[in-house]
Amino acid sequence: MKIFYTLMFSTLIFMSLMQPVAGIYHKLSLVIGLFIIVISVLLHKKIHIHNVQACVFFSLYTFFCVIAAGMNQDMILLKNSLQLMCLFIAVSIFFNDLVKAQVLEIVLNSVLIAYIPFLMLCFQQAHYMFEAFAGVFENPNTMGFSMIGLVIVVLMKLYNVTIQMLHGQQKVKYMLSFILYTVVYLISLYVILLSNARTSLLTVALATVVVMVWIVKSMNKTFLPFIKLVTLFTCLGVVVVMVMMKMDMMQEAVQSILLKMEKKSTNITDGRLEIWQYVFEHFHFWGHGVESLWSIGVSHAHNTLINILQEAGLLALVSYCLFLFAIAKGYRQMNEQLIVFTALVVVAVLGVSTFEILYFNMLHLLVFVVSGSMRDRGKRATLSE
Repeated sequence: MKIFYTLMFSTLIFMSLMQPVAGIYHKLSLVIGLFIIVISVLLHKKIHIHNVQACVFFSLYTFFCVIAAGMNQDMILLKNSLQLMCLFIAVSIFFNDLVKAQVLEIVLNSVLIAYIPFLMLCFQQAHYMFEAFAGVFENPNTMGFSMIGLVIVVLMKLYNVTIQMLHGQQKVKYMLSFILYTVVYLISLYVILLSNARTSLLTVALATVVVMVWIVKSMNKTFLPFIKLVTLFTCLGVVVVMVMMKMDMMQEAVQSILLKMEKKSTNITDGRLEIWQYVFEHFHFWGHGVESLWSIGVSHAHNTLINILQEAGLLALVSYCLFLFAIAKGYRQMNEQLIVFTALVVVAVLGVSTFEILYFNMLHLLVFVVSGSMRDRGKRATLSE
């Protein structure tokens, strides 16, 4: 059953990655979400809700979005909020309860599997816009932050392997795994550099720092693991520098994004501040609906939280923020691996949300995974058939 659950969730991840390409992927992800609910109900008479607070706050967020949709007569907002709630229920509650303690292993493997066909399609179609790599998308920034999910998973895999190596597990498989995931990390970084997505690159840097801090913390001030860590990362740094010096493509990608940063240095927000100022100047308690920003020539606010305020109003924004806070607060009920993974997901979400919007992006699915991944203690509710 583990293989079945992995393939099922990898399909859901793939559909979420492809969602900006065509509406059919959006609809298929909803079908898969409903399928997860049905399978879980058939296999379990009782469904446990581990993170009750997160469920309450996300339900309130959906409730206020529905009210805002009614106030603004916006069917798109109504449809989007209900579909997102369906995915939340499917992933945070039913999927977590379905796979139980194996949730992290299955999710990590699912993401790795989903990115294989995704990257193949991206390099096969290879759209370019503004001299930047857009893959299957029409916007290079979408390509950039679509890679964040893979980076999070690879960093999590590198964390697990590094911990094993630093604490005496010197098996060949760990060394090979470390090399493999390092290569995947560099490929992910290369694609982000090609896309010239500055926000995504900064988010990757922050997530990498988070992993390194947790690795150092896990050593408990012991000397031998620290020496191993320094040696390991010194060798890795030398290899990366040599690869970048030998690979013209990597050098061109680095030069491209440095040139873009130089061009944008006079306006680092790239027009975002003007959009945010417009949103606050035209504040409405129940928002203005999904397509309200087309009046100034943009489709969204280029910030997840500000976009929620613009579309659904103040109460929806407060509920969503409380939902994220409930996830961060729930780390006390998680094991160490889930804590690290949650930290990576939260950093990625906050990083991408600064200048982009999440909606049905796969990062939202990872948020839903960690929102229901408490296993040890704390408040818990039960749903019966």
